[in-house]
Amino acid sequence: MAKVTVNPASVSVELTPSEAFWGFHKSIEVWAPNVTGAQALDKGWLRTLGMRVPGSAIPGLFILGTYRWRTDNAYVSWTRGTQPLQINLTNHKYSRIIVGVPNAEALAEEINAAITGC
Repeated sequence: MAKVTVNPASVSVELTPSEAFWGFHKSIEVWAPNVTGAQALDKGWLRTLGMRVPGSAIPGLFILGTYRWRTDNAYVSWTRGTQPLQINLTNHKYSRIIVGVPNAEALAEEINAAITGC
């Protein structure tokens, strides 16, 4: 499972070696000014992804890789048994990062508090 680390200067998503291999990507670090917010996603989040290029997936088991739809570029690292957390970005290669974490609501609150400075 990917590990999300939040600090005042950045948000980093550290992928496991297998996630990095199957998702065709290494860990991602985003500077705080590029993060516009975070939110826990509900069940319909899969329909918002678009086409996977490149990446790997077995629906219901794991989804790893880059997804593109028009101007939306998303990196996804989700595995069964985790809650999807969406990190919204601006002025970055990706417009959002979706990562599976144990408690998406709490982590979204932590990210939003860190970027607002409250």
